[in-house]
Amino acid sequence: MSGTAVPSIWRAVLDPAVAPPAGWRADPPFDAARRFASFVGAPLAAELLAPLSAALGTKLIDAASARDGLLLNRLAGRSQRAAVARLHDAGIAAVCLKGFALAHTLYRDPDLRTVGDLDLLVARADLGRAIACLEAAGFAFEALPTPAWGFISEASFMPMVSADGICSVDLHVEPDCYPAYRALDAARVFAAAREIVVGETAIRVPSPAHSLLLALTNAAKDKFGPLSVRKLVDAALLARAASPADWDEVRALARRGGFLGPARIALSLLVRLGLPAEAVPADLRQPPRGLRAPVFARLVRDHEEMFPAPVPGACVLARELAVCTEPRVALSNAWRRLHGLVRPRSGLPEGYRPGK
Repeated sequence: MSGTAVPSIWRAVLDPAVAPPAGWRADPPFDAARRFASFVGAPLAAELLAPLSAALGTKLIDAASARDGLLLNRLAGRSQRAAVARLHDAGIAAVCLKGFALAHTLYRDPDLRTVGDLDLLVARADLGRAIACLEAAGFAFEALPTPAWGFISEASFMPMVSADGICSVDLHVEPDCYPAYRALDAARVFAAAREIVVGETAIRVPSPAHSLLLALTNAAKDKFGPLSVRKLVDAALLARAASPADWDEVRALARRGGFLGPARIALSLLVRLGLPAEAVPADLRQPPRGLRAPVFARLVRDHEEMFPAPVPGACVLARELAVCTEPRVALSNAWRRLHGLVRPRSGLPEGYRPGK
């Protein structure tokens, strides 16, 4: 495989108008495409790489894997949509966040992107009703393994999983964990949410600016590692469609919430990987300098190479401190972990009792 293969996979996704290098016709980047598919799913990878496949005259993603993956996604998507409809019919207001919302607003077929949990934002006052509604349908909290300091997020809880294991719901009382909710809180997301119709149900999804912010903060929360690849693809599509007013809001909320630095890192990374520079305002795509520059360079290289090996723990820590958080946020997270070592939180709502 040629040395330019993996970066060009990103270029094909982020700027489909760019023609592939001539050398690819003799040496197609199958391995790079497979690694990309392992992060975003074979159905979405086949969709995003279709123009490149056509230019090369070869299939980069195995057709059977893409077909089988889409069938599984449709099963999960149907279960997720049923859960949303159940809350809607019970009169519980919710905003669909992240993957589910983006699947139904960004992509030709939502089940191309139906990967992961169903994230639902509800008002704190409605949390108990939402839990009871899902429990009545056979959902139950699943206690996932946690670090020694326990569950430190204040925005959401352990997932609720359907009896058949197909649907996993993350209930949120804030759209994302600290520091995002300092500026982009539940009230703001609810106020700006727009309504779309899915099947026979009217659902609410965040505004484009809020969706972009959440894609950026979640990529940073994943330390810009392998789990961030899907979020970065979503962020790129949102960035290409963003209006000047959207960018003004992104900039203002990120600055007010204390996550402007990580947002700039995510956008700078996308531009380095192939997103057209004109898609992002100049002040939001300047790569870091000084001590953070080597960390950013390693970050770019890992994404260009599609993470052929696990990122060493020391690199993850350096990445978190240098490019994933602002200094005061890193200190706050450290305090939460230290506090959790003494009093670890379970990830269940305070005072929760099954069936109550």
